[in-house]
Amino acid sequence: MDILDTTQRCLLDWECGGDAECRKLVTGPHSNPYDADANATLTTVYHALLSSTLLSWPVKKRLSVDAVVGFVQSVLDHLPSSSAPSEKSPNVVAFGEILVDVIWTIDSELEEIVGDAKNAGSAAEEGTMSPHHGRPGVKRLLSIGVLDPDICRERLDLALVASVGLIADKPAFERKEIRTRTGLFYKQNKFNLLREESEGYSKLTAELTSSLGPAHSASTGYPTEPLEAIEARARPTWERTLGLIGYFDLDPNRVLDIILDVFSVHLATHHSFFIALLSFSPWGNRTHDVKQEDMAVEPDPAQYRGKSLMEVLKIAEAQAGARLDDVDSSNARVLAQVLGFKFRYYQSLEVSESAPQNLYLMTALLIREGFLRLEDLYPHVGPADDEMPKLHKAYLDNIETRIAGAKISQLAMAAPLESGGPSNSKPKPTAAPEPKPEVKKEAPNQKLGLLNALLAVGALRPAIAVLSKFPWMVDAYPEIADLVIRILKHSITPLYESTVTAKDKTASFTKPRARYGAAGVVPAPERRPHLTLWAPTPPCTSTVEFVFFFPDWVRRVPMCTSYDDLIDVLEPLMRFIGLHVSRDPAFLTKFLRLGRHHMLTTITIDPETKRPVGTPDPDHPVRRFWFKVIRLYLLPALPLIRGNAVCTVEVWNIVRQFETTLRWQLYGEWKASTYRSHPELRGIMRRLSHNTIDTLSGTVAKLAHSNPCIFFTNAVNQIMAYDNLAGVVIQALNYVTIMGFDVLVYIILDALANPHKDRVKDDGVNTSDWLQSLASFTGMLFRRYSADLTPLLTYIVHQLHNGQTTEIVVFRELIWKMAGIQPLPSLSDSQIAAMAGGPTLRIEAVASSTRGARQDPGDVILKGPQRLGKALLDSSLALPLLIQVAQQRQACVFRTQDAYLKSLASLFDTTHGVLLQYLELLTTPTVISPEEYSQKVVPALSELNEKYGICPPICMQIYRPIMNRALLAAALAQQEKERVASEEAEKRLKAALTAKREPNISASRVASPNPGTGTENPTVNGEATGEGKPSAPDGQQMDVSMETAEAPAPAPASPPETPWLPELLPYLDEIKKIAPGNASEVIGAGFYLTFWQMSTYDLSPPAAKYDEECATLRTLSRHEDSLYTAADRSSDRVRRATANSHREKRNRINTIVNALSQELKEQTAARAFTIKRLAREKQHWFSHNPKATTLASAIIEYCLQPRCLISPMDADFCAQFIKVIHTQGTPGFSTLMCYDKLLGDHVKVVIFSCSEYEARNYGRFLLGILTDISKWFQDEQLFLQENRTKSGGNTVFLPGLQLRWPLTPKPVIAQEDLITWADFKQVVRKWHRKLYKSLVECIETGEFMHIYNAIIVLKEILPVFPIAAINEFGGTNLARAIERFLEKEERGDLKILGRAYYASLKKREPIWAAPHPIPIVAPPASKAGTPSAPTPAPAAAEKPVNGASAVPNGTTQPPSEPRRAAGPPPTAPTAPKTQAPAVPSGIASPAPGERAGTPMKLVVDSVPRPEVVKRVRPETRVSDAGANSNGASKPDAMDIDQPTPQQGNPNVPFAPKGPSAIPSSLNEPARTSRPPTPNQPMAARLAAANKPVPSSPRAALNSLDQRPQRPEAQQTMPPPSTPSQTMSAQELRETAKRDRGDERAVQPPTEPRGQSAPTWYEAPKPRLQGERRPSLRP
Repeated sequence: MDILDTTQRCLLDWECGGDAECRKLVTGPHSNPYDADANATLTTVYHALLSSTLLSWPVKKRLSVDAVVGFVQSVLDHLPSSSAPSEKSPNVVAFGEILVDVIWTIDSELEEIVGDAKNAGSAAEEGTMSPHHGRPGVKRLLSIGVLDPDICRERLDLALVASVGLIADKPAFERKEIRTRTGLFYKQNKFNLLREESEGYSKLTAELTSSLGPAHSASTGYPTEPLEAIEARARPTWERTLGLIGYFDLDPNRVLDIILDVFSVHLATHHSFFIALLSFSPWGNRTHDVKQEDMAVEPDPAQYRGKSLMEVLKIAEAQAGARLDDVDSSNARVLAQVLGFKFRYYQSLEVSESAPQNLYLMTALLIREGFLRLEDLYPHVGPADDEMPKLHKAYLDNIETRIAGAKISQLAMAAPLESGGPSNSKPKPTAAPEPKPEVKKEAPNQKLGLLNALLAVGALRPAIAVLSKFPWMVDAYPEIADLVIRILKHSITPLYESTVTAKDKTASFTKPRARYGAAGVVPAPERRPHLTLWAPTPPCTSTVEFVFFFPDWVRRVPMCTSYDDLIDVLEPLMRFIGLHVSRDPAFLTKFLRLGRHHMLTTITIDPETKRPVGTPDPDHPVRRFWFKVIRLYLLPALPLIRGNAVCTVEVWNIVRQFETTLRWQLYGEWKASTYRSHPELRGIMRRLSHNTIDTLSGTVAKLAHSNPCIFFTNAVNQIMAYDNLAGVVIQALNYVTIMGFDVLVYIILDALANPHKDRVKDDGVNTSDWLQSLASFTGMLFRRYSADLTPLLTYIVHQLHNGQTTEIVVFRELIWKMAGIQPLPSLSDSQIAAMAGGPTLRIEAVASSTRGARQDPGDVILKGPQRLGKALLDSSLALPLLIQVAQQRQACVFRTQDAYLKSLASLFDTTHGVLLQYLELLTTPTVISPEEYSQKVVPALSELNEKYGICPPICMQIYRPIMNRALLAAALAQQEKERVASEEAEKRLKAALTAKREPNISASRVASPNPGTGTENPTVNGEATGEGKPSAPDGQQMDVSMETAEAPAPAPASPPETPWLPELLPYLDEIKKIAPGNASEVIGAGFYLTFWQMSTYDLSPPAAKYDEECATLRTLSRHEDSLYTAADRSSDRVRRATANSHREKRNRINTIVNALSQELKEQTAARAFTIKRLAREKQHWFSHNPKATTLASAIIEYCLQPRCLISPMDADFCAQFIKVIHTQGTPGFSTLMCYDKLLGDHVKVVIFSCSEYEARNYGRFLLGILTDISKWFQDEQLFLQENRTKSGGNTVFLPGLQLRWPLTPKPVIAQEDLITWADFKQVVRKWHRKLYKSLVECIETGEFMHIYNAIIVLKEILPVFPIAAINEFGGTNLARAIERFLEKEERGDLKILGRAYYASLKKREPIWAAPHPIPIVAPPASKAGTPSAPTPAPAAAEKPVNGASAVPNGTTQPPSEPRRAAGPPPTAPTAPKTQAPAVPSGIASPAPGERAGTPMKLVVDSVPRPEVVKRVRPETRVSDAGANSNGASKPDAMDIDQPTPQQGNPNVPFAPKGPSAIPSSLNEPARTSRPPTPNQPMAARLAAANKPVPSSPRAALNSLDQRPQRPEAQQTMPPPSTPSQTMSAQELRETAKRDRGDERAVQPPTEPRGQSAPTWYEAPKPRLQGERRPSLRP
């Protein structure tokens, strides 16, 4: 409308410049009249100008014809030279056509106006409105050459053409037109049709078949003669065909039809002849034969870059010399109609046969060669386009029907799956099929056949046009995908061959091989090539090899020569087939390998290591392209590949290069969108069991290769529902690929992260079954298979960080299953004792079958713990997991809202157990080395507390292994230093002896000097250093000194500059930062660090456990060796194959035995190092003189109480540590106050605040301290011994049991400052009453945690509480309280726990029941003045009384009881020498093997002694074995932890003597058996007299560091560490053994934990003459 308005304004102002303005308006459109906008502008403007010249046209301004013609002339004259008017100018021709169209439009409108006027007006009006008023304008335009006369005659009306003079005689022209139309449309040409006369057509057929020439080569498909010869034969053939048409008056269309029929019949063998024949016909096009010969031209790698698919195909056609756009439309239309009639014939419902394949291929070949266009033939091919949606809908309905039918699983109704072979069951006879009703013939899909033919012959552009219109046809007819993949395979070949290194090709399995016959080797028969019309080519048979008839189909396929062509050429073609790329695994494999190389171009590779360096850019175009390819084609295609692991591995090689987040995005879409239904999986999962693993592993693997998402989803769902299915599925995953495991991990985490599932059961305590089953399955999965652990560990860290504490069960199961470390295992006393050893002993005692020597060899190969440790270090998640678990342990009870205390306690125990479990994993040397633990895992000590908020006890628990390793290295270094010094002293001694050459050498050897005899003990730092032994500088242990009578005592060494070890000095400042409250001010950083750094490893090496394990393992090694020998010598091949496994197991056991021996040596050295360290540090722990009460409270609050709850080993350590610092005589520490506060009223509060596991540990701690207290309670001699020590021959009282503590500690403690034994017994009774009161109050509160934990504590301390000898009516009252509780309690778990405790309590009723008064004759007092009856006299020379026989270890047995086999003789005393009864100061300390007052002492003192030197015989010396010398210091009979004599081993250190010694009760590991029950009243003993005396099964474990003495071979010159073998020395040892045996005989048999209480037995007492023994009969 804007153009029209502008033109109207120009007309109104035509004389005033309107013409110029109008000229400007049309000048631009005149330059390009072919443009649609320019054409519209010119039409509008000139329509208005020409209309203004008409008189009958209603316009506002009229122009003359001359003005308009002049305007047109001026416009054409002012155009550019390139557009100047000329006969050949296309712009002028186009403008003329536009003017003709405008004139025709105006003339048509005028005729309508004239017609209307005739009906409404008069003749005058008709005259004024004549339609031919525009005649002068047309003539003028014709005269100036603007209008073309031919176009005017063609397009204008006949009357107008006649009026302008283009037709001379109008009536004659009209008559001629009528005759022409009649002849054209109404007359029939009388051709000679086939049905009328066949001679001409017969000659035509004979002419065509006789001119075919030789057939194409069957091996290649190419003609056997050159193209020129074929054309030379085709041209005369066509000329003769023309003669037949003329002579026999044949119908040309029918002739073409016959030619096409013959062409289709001989299509495979002579298609080149018919192409040449048709090219000479009027229906042909001679441009098809312009072919480019194959030339060695390097293709341009960027020729397809940035082009669309159609442009790429045009470039490929141009390179092949084809011009499909130059087809003659008129001739092609005739050929298309003839072919269309053929297709129409086969569309008829009466015709039963379908269109033959050769018809489709001939048509496609004609389209490819340019004889016709697809647009001309397309309307004749059925079905019509509006019918195609119906076919699509029918296809979708068929899919839905199949899915619905599959839901009724046919697999479930089939026979059980078998691994292979025919089924034994006979098929059931089937019923006779019912006659099917006749189905009406469906219209053939000729578009499908034509599309297949176009793809087969390489006519890509027409085929892509059809595919673009109906893309669903690939899904409905997958054979289309095969043809497209055939094109893709050829396109990718150049790039694949140039990129992927081809391996040596082996003989194809499709080629026949030579066979052996009766006459020898029979060569394979040659295959006969055969041309076929089918594409892709069918597989060859044994005799026929098929060759596609048209080998030139590859000429127009665009070839990929660079990686960019994968993006521009291959991927656009793959869009049409999508997931159907799976139909050819060979092509898919090639494509995937190219993808892997293409992805590597985005990664920087280190030339030396050949490994990726740095992180690739995720937004790189190449990575984004392959991410799209994986998402659209590769992952959807995998389910359609039937169990091909190669393709799965190749897909994984690309997928693995993406980070986990992107990979799992792909899996999530794959699982959610790609799958809809896969019903047969459920049937296979139902058949999985232990009996069908072997038969179904292959089936499972095939499903996992192709359908990992849907398969593993079903598997995980069933594992969550059935907990016994986890192990079965694990075994069935033997053949799953890495990608399968990656998908499985995703499915597992997807199930774990499901927010709609409850994590705990309704009771709020126990973990849900589904979570427990899935966590267990996860641990088993990673233990068995090497899947990537990083995603799972990352998930656990994130969940813990988000406060999801319940997810910790997954981490627990992972460590349990992979590393064999149980969370909070229920350990026996023997196992707890072994936990004081090194890591190897701990593993052998607790988890030998899962981590130790008894582990299955198959599990050893899996290396689960090592893989877990490596994953933690490689992913840098070891520290985050440690921090999160430790933080969750502290915060879990506060984050849970409205939870029951029981639930909170269970949650805390679970988290605490995982923390201990994880720390055990991190500190296992075979999993994570100590260097990596200290450097890569754990941060600074202060950082743990200040930055991460971890409480100090757990910080120290984390850091203890690091400190212990440093101290162990220092201990071993000191031991080596001492060994070197001893060897040097040995050399000096030998030199001195050689020079002196005393005559009485044997006497000198017998009277070897004894250190400390007759010498005052020098002191260092105010403490005794031992009996005459000089203190080594820096706390180093001196070897045995040998003094002559004249040699003076060596001067004491100078005190060390600092009491603290240099290895621990850096931690003191950090301890001051992290110590809670006022701990660093009250107890000091030194004591706090020492307490938290030490463990039972430092106090009590379990030597007996080491020996026991070594003996057991040696027996096992011999057994495996015998099995190996038998298998190796067996004649059975299967049995011989097992020999290697037995040998490996034997070697593994031997390695562990050697490791145990080395561990014991190291631990012995570490313990000696610890003893000297404690002796040095104790004077400085509390040198700031804190108040005793405050100090005791602080030690309990910051040390004992937090640590005793951590584990049973820590509980034992706390009880032992109190005894250690007491017997050390630590200044400032009040043992009495410590026990008083521990057994006070706060027990009730502690019990309530504990979880179940903490309550058990707390009960074990109370058991330890109550055991120590009970020993003092029942034995005054032991009480006195363990509260005093010997220093310089003088008795020194220990300060622990002082009644009053002055502000300034006394330098010397007097006996009256200590509590007496009678007063101590009263205090113990008070403690028992308080403990009884607290526990009964807990039970009577009715609160769950009070009751539950109180009963647990009562069960733990049952061996020592209640006891009638201490609290007479406590046991009776406690039993009554339990009875009242059981009567009222309705909660099931509490009632069960209470009944169990009550039953155990009743079994011990003789021990705690109130006694009846029975008169008892008082026994005589012992020599030591001990009022306790069971304590024997210390004199070892006394003989047993009343006929009691003496046993080798010095104990006595009643005469009425048969003699029992004596156990191994003990090597460790019951108390250290420093705690022996005081002796007069004038008498020297007894020598080893002697007791005070023994006559042998005088003999030893009379022997002259050599010069004081150190003597150590190296192990390698054997010639010196012989006479024994007493110059070597023998271990003291009263010394603690005396080493077992070893054959010439100088590496075992001696335990130091003096007040720094630790009591022998601490040499025993943590409570290996229950302690003895104190003496009972006579009534209780009489009540139990008739019961047999039981022998505790743990009696042999009372002293775990005792090892049986082995008979020593006589040596000529044994080393000083070997006991002397002279008669006097042997007599001394026998005397000492009897003394120690008497001391050990006072302990009654112990009660094994968890067993019924035995009848207590007391050792027989010495009976006065005339005394009557109580009757044992009732």
